[in-house]
Amino acid sequence: MAPDYQGKENIEKQFTHDNPENIRIAMSKGKNILIRGIQGVGKITNTMKAVRDNPNVYYTGNPVDYEGKRRPGSYEKYQQYIRSLKPDLTLVDNMSSVFSISSEIILIIDEIYGRSAEQMAQITRLLDRRNVQVIQIVGCMKYMGSLIEKMDFIIDLHHDTAFTINKALAIAVCNILGKKEPGLFS
Repeated sequence: MAPDYQGKENIEKQFTHDNPENIRIAMSKGKNILIRGIQGVGKITNTMKAVRDNPNVYYTGNPVDYEGKRRPGSYEKYQQYIRSLKPDLTLVDNMSSVFSISSEIILIIDEIYGRSAEQMAQITRLLDRRNVQVIQIVGCMKYMGSLIEKMDFIIDLHHDTAFTINKALAIAVCNILGKKEPGLFS
């Protein structure tokens, strides 16, 4: 598992136009990684490329995006696309099944919007598990609620680069913008 990362000196200088490599850098610097970006920027594509050579990678999806819209085409086609990027990827339909895994794994959680209180509680517990490195993908950070405090490294992904987001700023975004959304987990 990636070591706990206390400081982020010079990490911004290490980021380049190679977003899969930027994600690998973040994974080496922290256990719980948040990847944020606009629709179509390649959050999932770049993440799958970043973990392509890693064993024990699990994925739990969400049939809706951060605006509550169904994924284009069908969710099954979306999953097929993801699997084409990493054929040995294990799809997780029920997050509770991950708790019985004792080996070290990488768990990619696609989108937070629209998840039930039970799923949010499970994500909270998974973020605390030592054997699970979590990569949380979101379109909009404000939906993270209090989960943002458990993130070790936050990446804002762009088409040609990425940059880190200061955790204090991320917490403020969630606290301010998240309050405007009724029913958010906080």
